[in-house]
Amino acid sequence: MKLKFLNNTLQNRRFDYQPRYYDERKERLEKRKEQLRRAESGDMTPEERKQMLREAMRAESDRAGYRQSQRQSSNIRIFSLILALLALFYFLFFGIDKVETIVERLW
Repeated sequence: MKLKFLNNTLQNRRFDYQPRYYDERKERLEKRKEQLRRAESGDMTPEERKQMLREAMRAESDRAGYRQSQRQSSNIRIFSLILALLALFYFLFFGIDKVETIVERLW
């Protein structure tokens, strides 16, 4: 009787893995080209036209949400920059001793 577990040597396992690249943007673009080609040739059914319109509206809604979030973050940055500049001009206008008294009050 062989004691297999005593003479067991670990060996590397080999896998035949080939990574695939999925480009969602490219796939959407190809689908859109196909839809436009079919729309120009007149091969689209009314249901396909409705679906195409829905997708266009959904994409526009997504872009509008992104623009709104970018605009909001831009406004916050501008507001904070204006506050910092106002504080700087206030301290320059009223002098450094006012800064010391304000700092003393804060601490």
